[in-house]
Amino acid sequence: MPITISIFFYKTPILDTKDAVLKAEMYLNNPPQQTYTEQLNVNVMELTAEQINTQLHHQTGMLNQMFNRKEWVIMLQFDNRNPTVVIDAHNGKLIQIIGATN
Repeated sequence: MPITISIFFYKTPILDTKDAVLKAEMYLNNPPQQTYTEQLNVNVMELTAEQINTQLHHQTGMLNQMFNRKEWVIMLQFDNRNPTVVIDAHNGKLIQIIGATN
């Protein structure tokens, strides 16, 4: 009698662009302590579309590639600053903040 084994992986949905930008705003206005980033007062509703750039990328790492994990890269331009916020596209958790103090 043959035995069949199947493995099922649930693919979590990806945050839409609006939710990703709002998460980036949240992390810039209230950065976690481990980022050592200063608090920036940004309101994305006041920014124009040209001041917000979003990109969806594959996360690095063997397991992330195998499970097709993605990350949002959100770049904002305001007040002569160009912070970039990288978040997990599936759960919205912060991966890193780059250039917030430029």
